[in-house]
Amino acid sequence: MASKEAQHPFYRPLWVRIAITAVVIGWSALEWANGETIWGALTAGIAGWAIWMFFITYDPDAPRAAEGDATRAPEAGDDGPGSPKRD
Repeated sequence: MASKEAQHPFYRPLWVRIAITAVVIGWSALEWANGETIWGALTAGIAGWAIWMFFITYDPDAPRAAEGDATRAPEAGDDGPGSPKRD
């Protein structure tokens, strides 16, 4: 999942991000407890990625900003977002 996909509005509630991360950490612990080192390492990597994407680099305001740009109607003479206003 690319960084842009991790900013999807589905992940905006904190409880969703916590639940996903907790399930992956639990899955990793189960694999390690059963002696499955390859699956344990793989799921530990996924858990690390989830912590990084959902808690360290996650910007909860990013989906709102993207929605605002996409739903904004262009004005007459507007060349797009960020273009200077003309008189």
